[in-house]
Amino acid sequence: MTKKVTIRDVAELAGVSIGTASKVINHTGNVHIELKNKVYAAIKALNYSPNMIARSLKSSVSKTIAVLLSNITNPFQMTLAKGIEEVIFEKDYLFIISSTNENPDIERKNLQLFYEQRVDGIILCSTGQVNEDILLLVERNIPIVLVDRPISHLPVNIVADDNFAGMEKLVTYLYELGHKEIGVVHGDLNTVHGRLRYEAVLQSLTHYRLTTEHQFFGDFTYEGGQRAVEYFLSEARVPTAIISSNNNMTAGVLKACQNHKITIPDQLTVVSFGELEYEWDIIMPKVTAIVQSPREIGRRAASLLLEQLNKEGQHQIVQLFIEPEISVGNSSSPKI
Repeated sequence: MTKKVTIRDVAELAGVSIGTASKVINHTGNVHIELKNKVYAAIKALNYSPNMIARSLKSSVSKTIAVLLSNITNPFQMTLAKGIEEVIFEKDYLFIISSTNENPDIERKNLQLFYEQRVDGIILCSTGQVNEDILLLVERNIPIVLVDRPISHLPVNIVADDNFAGMEKLVTYLYELGHKEIGVVHGDLNTVHGRLRYEAVLQSLTHYRLTTEHQFFGDFTYEGGQRAVEYFLSEARVPTAIISSNNNMTAGVLKACQNHKITIPDQLTVVSFGELEYEWDIIMPKVTAIVQSPREIGRRAASLLLEQLNKEGQHQIVQLFIEPEISVGNSSSPKI
């Protein structure tokens, strides 16, 4: 079976970006004549037929929304998807759902498949590493809303928790309790939210003139949270409080503390960006945490996408960041 030639193949053979190849094929933008000739030569060599997938003259509506999340087994992501479903079903839309597993190649392939399946719009939790592919879809007039992972320089709607403000609040909370030795379990810095939360913590610690030496990268995993506790316990000055950048790592932190018979909060304060699942609250102290809004994010994202689909021509880009709040539990106490 002959492999279908895509615009990516054309761009690679011509030695140009996908965006440049798209401009040449769709006769938009300013492209140097030398690059144009390279793209035309690649089109001829590959026998590429752009009219077969052109979307600018779309005459039908599929009544289907594509939802691409990072991990569909994550409770936060599934609650977000539920919020999307509640809104689009009211408008007689269906939706297809997939996940990237934080892999940019999988994200790229899914976006191409969504395009080929002629979905009406896409709600996307991006890895942050396929921005050019997202721009290409925007150029093809595919409505896109980013959720949870804000990439502010892209010309698309965004709905997300304010990651930066949430981490700032956790540092401020611990500072006001008197903690000066604060350990931080960071997530994956290759992700948008991981980088934002990392930068927010360092900026806040510096603002309060607190040490930044207690840092560990747990990659947003349960095992990463466990390893973080082992690392902090090995330090010359053991932190009196730990900030965990997501609930998976927080669960790992709590388990490691349990294994070491560390009493929370008497011996160690633990706070989290994101609440734990209810099972953990049954067997451990309720964790002080930033409360996220996945269902609201999903509902607002779906509403924005439907508004964009119902409008002709240009629309005003909306970047909506939901202000986070701290839910104080039994895992935090003042530094004695």
